[in-house]
Amino acid sequence: MHPQRRQVVPLMAEDIRNTDGQTKQDCEINAAKRFLPTLRSDHPQLGMIIVGDSLFSKHPLVELTRDNNMHFIFVAKPGDHKYMMQAIAARQEEVQELRMPQQNGHLFVYHWLNGVPLGARAAAFRVNYFELEIYAPDENGQLHRTYRCTWVTDLAVQKTTIEHLVQGARCRWKVENECFNTLKNQGYHLAHNFGHGAQFLSFNLYLLTLLAFLFHQIFELTDALYQTARERWAKRLLWETLRSAIKFILFVSWEQLLAHCLDPPDLYSSAPA
Repeated sequence: MHPQRRQVVPLMAEDIRNTDGQTKQDCEINAAKRFLPTLRSDHPQLGMIIVGDSLFSKHPLVELTRDNNMHFIFVAKPGDHKYMMQAIAARQEEVQELRMPQQNGHLFVYHWLNGVPLGARAAAFRVNYFELEIYAPDENGQLHRTYRCTWVTDLAVQKTTIEHLVQGARCRWKVENECFNTLKNQGYHLAHNFGHGAQFLSFNLYLLTLLAFLFHQIFELTDALYQTARERWAKRLLWETLRSAIKFILFVSWEQLLAHCLDPPDLYSSAPA
């Protein structure tokens, strides 16, 4: 994903399930520990910044990310990192601030501090902390804070990079909005039943759905006909249009199908009087 692109390109998924020899329920963190080395093996040359919620901003995932030659931006909730927040408070005079008024009247306030300990142990990782506060005006023009989020990263935080880092951190929601929400509500029919099954059928069905979504994301990025179709129809209506066409007509190519739906022939002009 990218802050300036609405498309989310899925990679090979790692399922959350109990593996052989495990009696406890599998979890997102264990799946991430399996996923990250596989991701690096599948894409050895790809530069990556891994984003994640506050569950990820702990030593095991930070260490694993760095061991696999990746950067990270993880949410770090103050309640999950009390020692780190105390260390930041002790260096309050070093905390940098940038205030950025927005055209809609909101105010973005950035704070950051480099080289803070992630935990209390002597060998704790040193990370770079940053946060964003958003203030919105009320009916009297008084500003009130409506948003605050805090993150840690291994990337250097400075005045010239803070806005880009926050954009990268916040685009984590694209996974939920542009990917999962689309799969659930835009005609892909992804539901929780894909998480059940005695063997591998459910997960394979999920992977096939994800593969179809991958093709559609590539089309959105590269295919002019598909881009025109997406401008005309929402995805659910697009699928219905395509299904209606292929029920009655045999098309020799994907391009012919899209072109027919975008500019259907005028049947009445060629009909006999």
